[in-house]
Amino acid sequence: MYIVIVGGGKIGYYLVKTLLPYKHKITIIEPQEELCRKLANELNILVINGDGTNIDCLSEVEVEKADAFIAVTGKDEENLIACQLAKRNFGVKRTIARVNNPKNIKVFERLGVDTPVSSTSIIADLIEKEVDYSGMKTLMKMKNGKIVMSEVKVSNSSLACNKSLKDINLPKDCILISVIRDEEVIIPNGYTVLHSGDLIISVSSEEDQQELKNYFLG
Repeated sequence: MYIVIVGGGKIGYYLVKTLLPYKHKITIIEPQEELCRKLANELNILVINGDGTNIDCLSEVEVEKADAFIAVTGKDEENLIACQLAKRNFGVKRTIARVNNPKNIKVFERLGVDTPVSSTSIIADLIEKEVDYSGMKTLMKMKNGKIVMSEVKVSNSSLACNKSLKDINLPKDCILISVIRDEEVIIPNGYTVLHSGDLIISVSSEEDQQELKNYFLG
């Protein structure tokens, strides 16, 4: 693969170190001349002293041939603009941007960045997976958090307790994957009856996760 990286700081440096063993062709764009020399000497790759938000600079590294374009500078606006130029002006199919402020993730998505990555959000998600919120755990988030896999325990006061699945009204965007009862794993169908203490593994939209929790916990 041909990969263009904008930003030669610590993240860009270690990203290249991680990718090089896989035999990718990598080019870095970095505005600080001294840092460019250091990167070129240590990594033995092409390093361009320039601005990743400049069209002429992107043309120089033949961004149109890139399989992936990654912007990891310390400024969200620069990462966004660089990715937009790569996609809109050069037709790059895969753009990835570092997002320093997690609040900007949805903005990046709306403006066309394929994969916005926030280290703050990743750490928060890891913590969330380890915390049991009164009977519900988030096991996994997909599609940038829009789809959630959850584990929730059925309580005595649940509306679903002692009812078959065909007789309960689950949130619209929710699917039950399995029911864990003691040591038994049950693949549920419409006739599966839920009991107090059952662990439910579900996939739902992020919006329906709270409704799902209320429904099974009471």
